[in-house]
Amino acid sequence: CAQFQRYIDWILTVPLMCVEFYLILRAVGAKQILLWKMIGYSLIMLIFGYLGETVFRSQSVLFGVLSTVGYVGIVYEAWFGSAKELAVNSNDPKLLGAIKALGWFVLAGWAIYPSLRA
Repeated sequence: CAQFQRYIDWILTVPLMCVEFYLILRAVGAKQILLWKMIGYSLIMLIFGYLGETVFRSQSVLFGVLSTVGYVGIVYEAWFGSAKELAVNSNDPKLLGAIKALGWFVLAGWAIYPSLRA
């Protein structure tokens, strides 16, 4: 039951963070493909993570790896992909700072959060 509640929280907050990347970058030319790519990565992360923790526990390593693919996709976009490129090309230090902050939040915050669960 605790896993279900945690994933209900994540199914709301993780895609919202991805939407935040898009909304911040929309003013400098972000296309909707960035939004859908980020949401797709978040769904991969969440669906495979949930299935590995609840339904396919005997194959949790496999599902953990698959879930990590989504996480790495989001991190890649923030640090090296089109989100980073748009921020750099904007020549706006505040925008670049916002994307860097979101990137750090995703990289560090999401990496340690699962280990903090009860």
